[in-house]
Amino acid sequence: MIIDTQKITDLPLASKLELLEVISNALYKESDQFESPSWHEDVLKARAHELNEPHTWLTLDEVKRELSES
Repeated sequence: MIIDTQKITDLPLASKLELLEVISNALYKESDQFESPSWHEDVLKARAHELNEPHTWLTLDEVKRELSES
């Protein structure tokens, strides 16, 4: 299958988000046909651990500042 990625690039943001949702739902419906990479479990464990460390969380203003600097 050939997808014209320029057409996707030209879509308005709302349409891109809708397309992303459609693709995500299609993948979810077929999720029993593939395995997650082993590193996914590591990421989930790290994120679960971070939930128990609120002193390391950033405020929204800090996140915005970091994003604007990168």
